[in-house]
Amino acid sequence: MTNCRSILVVTIVVLLAAACFHRVQRTLTDPSGAGTLDARSPYLKAHLRSGYVYVLTEWHVDSASGSVRGRGRLLDPNRQPVGEGEFLLPRDSVALFETNVMRRTGATTALTVMAGVTAVVAGICAASPKTCFGSCPTFYVPDSAGESLQAEGFSSSIAPGLEATDVDMLYLARPRGRDFVVRMTNEALETHVIRWADVLAAPRPEGGRVFVTPGGEFRAATVIGPPARCTAEDGDCEAAVWRFDGIERSSRADSVDLAAREWIELQFDNVPRGDLGLIITSRQTLLTTFLIYQALAYMGSEAGRWLSAIEAGGPAARDRAGALGRALGRIDVLVQDSAAGWTIVGSAGETGPLARDTKVVPFSAQRAGTLRLRLRLTRGLWRLDYVALASLGSTVQPVRLHPRVVRRDGREDPEALAALLDTARVLTTFPGDAYQIVYRLPPDVARTELFLEARGYYLEWMRREWMAEENQLLATQLLLNPERALRQLAPSFKQLEPSMDRLFWNSRYARH
Repeated sequence: MTNCRSILVVTIVVLLAAACFHRVQRTLTDPSGAGTLDARSPYLKAHLRSGYVYVLTEWHVDSASGSVRGRGRLLDPNRQPVGEGEFLLPRDSVALFETNVMRRTGATTALTVMAGVTAVVAGICAASPKTCFGSCPTFYVPDSAGESLQAEGFSSSIAPGLEATDVDMLYLARPRGRDFVVRMTNEALETHVIRWADVLAAPRPEGGRVFVTPGGEFRAATVIGPPARCTAEDGDCEAAVWRFDGIERSSRADSVDLAAREWIELQFDNVPRGDLGLIITSRQTLLTTFLIYQALAYMGSEAGRWLSAIEAGGPAARDRAGALGRALGRIDVLVQDSAAGWTIVGSAGETGPLARDTKVVPFSAQRAGTLRLRLRLTRGLWRLDYVALASLGSTVQPVRLHPRVVRRDGREDPEALAALLDTARVLTTFPGDAYQIVYRLPPDVARTELFLEARGYYLEWMRREWMAEENQLLATQLLLNPERALRQLAPSFKQLEPSMDRLFWNSRYARH
């Protein structure tokens, strides 16, 4: 059970009152932020990577070394007392500090955990808690019609130990000058922790564009064209994937196994020999959202004690935490080979149901003429908006653009700017927060491809309604044997599937 707990990560949050919410319980802080611990807290808990915890009632932080000295007790992983007295804790021995005084916001706030009920603003969530709106940080960018949602950051980073960097192509971006304004929002009942949000600017080739591969390499692309044929089990899909237009091809999940796969057949004519790339624009359905919420429901009231365990478990724990995602899979690209049949050349697709993500999967064509490809993907998990083939050129090195100005409520926010420029700090946002981030683009704006690179993590807020389903054994199974869990959960998801989109978008916490 100890190993199981080391991979379970969740955040419990309270929302009180009808017109507002209060954040008044406890604060968890990364050891690097020891200097920000609130001295008003009557006690300090120091969770060690070994699972032991110090409970100190008289404590202070040495400002020079970051170490903590205090008087109290040492408890073992089973919370049995093993020592009492005065202790000196070096910062690097601690996985997480816990206090009982909450900071509202600020670049040094690492993590907030509270417990309680869902407020009136989330009434739909109370009625249908598995369809409640959720998102990571959302980024709105100028386009030809005004602005649109073009990126959601680090969608699978649902805990501090899963902090990651995410690169999104701003496919529809239309800058109105060299000052490029990106609006970053928190629209859900979540806490977002952003370490940085930079724009990457790459020079476009003549008559072409630049795309990023799933591995993070930027490639120049020319001679871009849609498939001559697109067919799936449910019929022709050519019109849905012909262009980047929001008309998407999707399917329903399997009624017996949520991991069941389907195939899409693609044909491209007059294909040249050489380096090619399949461009895929996609986003997920709400299947992943349902599964995350179900995992939180199973973890229930025991979740708080597991918060720091993913750090203690190291790479092995992080790898196990990704087992559910691996069971669901990505969008595999297979090329027909006359000698070997079908060969996988790569995979695309990122977690997240909001913004469309565009990647290019590179491969080499051994002969010119007609090319047949297959996409293998989990049934009911993906929405495909655009699929095209391109000739790939050389690798492109983009220029990194840091924020120059950050505004909140129309006024400059130097503290938020400083947090985004200093990688040792973070900007923490709460429901309803919105920031305008200004970047200075290169002179040749029209021939510049833009990408957004964001790093951080986010924390889902627990709903009281989930607690009725608390089941530690099922939580363990979902992470250790996800294949079996995906079969067992299929009937529950199928019951919700027809109404999920409507309920999800109607329960959006903030509309900017």
